[in-house]
Amino acid sequence: MSAATRGNETAGFDPAALHPYLLFARRYAYCPQETTPGRSAYTNAVIIVETGEGLLHLDDREYALKQGALVYIPAGRVHRWRADGADPMIHREVYFDWQPRRRPFAGEGEFFHYVAGPGEPVMAYMDEQPAMRIESVTAASDLGLWLSYHDRFLEAPSKRGGDAVGETLRWRGEFQVFLSLFLSAAHRDVGGGGDPRIRELLRLVASRQELEERELLRYAAEAGLKRSRFYALFREETGLSPKHYMMLRKLQRIKCDLRQSDASITQIAEKYGYSSIHVLSKNFRKHIGVTPSEYRRQSRL
Repeated sequence: MSAATRGNETAGFDPAALHPYLLFARRYAYCPQETTPGRSAYTNAVIIVETGEGLLHLDDREYALKQGALVYIPAGRVHRWRADGADPMIHREVYFDWQPRRRPFAGEGEFFHYVAGPGEPVMAYMDEQPAMRIESVTAASDLGLWLSYHDRFLEAPSKRGGDAVGETLRWRGEFQVFLSLFLSAAHRDVGGGGDPRIRELLRLVASRQELEERELLRYAAEAGLKRSRFYALFREETGLSPKHYMMLRKLQRIKCDLRQSDASITQIAEKYGYSSIHVLSKNFRKHIGVTPSEYRRQSRL
């Protein structure tokens, strides 16, 4: 590996030359008290702790993790997990290369090398790191929103049907948005850390179940932000317009109702202000990839 690594700060290639390439995303559950053997990966991982808590041993450090933790594990870094508590620790995982690489394998399991396993890792297959510092562990300011982003590229294009080229481009595009937002949280040099007024607005959004775009505009005005400046800063911080951001939050609450309540789809549509079940289903399928009925059925398997 040509990048000399010290922590997550590397003397690697110029970040301007990076071209992130999504390999696969998945939802993975660790059983209560489960401990994994030491391993490294040929590729990089961004991991969201969706539920549960546990420990991450990364090189010579130990991190206590809880729901909402954001984790970055560079390629080649030895790590192991331990799930604490009585409930499973569920991860949302994203595996990617900073630059596209050729390897003679494609199966998910082949991207890992176990310390106690046979042989040594093939360093020619190891992804290199950009020359920038990325924090190993940070926290999601709005877990529901992060899960919504991950949902949008969790299912591989081969499972979606339709136009293969179009679906692949959409899949990789959603990942690019996700990675950009992750870097804004974990790489402190990106965007100068964000505007504190926007971060305060996002904390307000996270604390409120129902909040309309017009209320965001009112709070922005009270913070001394003109409408055009507010929209620019909001998009810089989240990658989305305020309207799109609020819509994704609404869909996240709808998903919770579909999983946890017995309300009919019609009742849920009325609760969230949709004019009909048809309008809800069309919007839900556009952004989640399945209809509300299909999502409810899959979540209860």
